[in-house]
Formats: sequence, C-alpha cells, structure tokens
Amino acid sequence: NECKKYAGRGPIIYRSSWEYKFCKYCESTSSVLKWVSEPFEIRYINSLDGREHKYWADFLIELEGGKKYLIEIKPKSMLQKPNPPKRKTAKQIKSYKYAYEQYVTNMCKIESAEKFCAQRDMEFKIITEDFFKTV
Repeated sequence: NECKKYAGRGPIIYRSSWEYKFCKYCESTSSVLKWVSEPFEIRYINSLDGREHKYWADFLIELEGGKKYLIEIKPKSMLQKPNPPKRKTAKQIKSYKYAYEQYVTNMCKIESAEKFCAQRDMEFKIITEDFFKTV
C-alpha cells in the first residue's frame, strides 16, 4: 500500500481526478499527518424538497498540531448560482433547472457540513480547481 498516512477503515474512495490528486497531495505533504476519504455521513435538509438527505464529505485530514479539516472538493462553477438562460429553449431551460438544483443542493450540504464541523472542533473547507494550480 503506497498510502502510509491513510487512516480509513475501508478502501480509499475518490470520484474524480481532482479527488485522486488530493489523495496524492495528502500523502506527499509533510504537514498532513493522516487522512480519510468519505469519513462521515452528514444529514441535511434539502430546501428543494424539504426532506432529509445524507451525504459524505470527500476527506478528513489531520495536520501537525492536531487541527482537523473536513474537505469537500467542488468545481467553482457548482458553487455559483447559475444565470437564467438568455434564450428559453427547452434544452437551455432543462440545463438551467439542473444547474440551479445542483447549486441549491450544494448550498444545503455546505451549511450542514459547517454546522457538523462546528460541533466537533473541525473546520470545513471547500477546495476548487484553483487549489490544484498551486500544488
């Protein structure tokens, strides 16, 4: 096993090339003492349907000094409210509706993750494509 700092019980889970790069970053960065993929189930209420849902944040890392961060990796585009389409074709309306629903769902997840972390002496961080330009 090339991952010496991985502290998860099960296999390493990554669902994108960015998440894979983050795994490599955790292993190669001396200030990261240990890390886990998809460490916690977090319950959240999605304001679109008013129902409780579950999601698993991407990573938990522990740094030197004991500081813990719950990490979510997302493209910046999924963190910005989409603009309504200029042309109202069926395809553009469908695409806008999907993007808007993804945005609202992400905001609900983020709010719940921040509360989850605040109750557990952790910090919640979102990593976008910008992070990978610097590492």
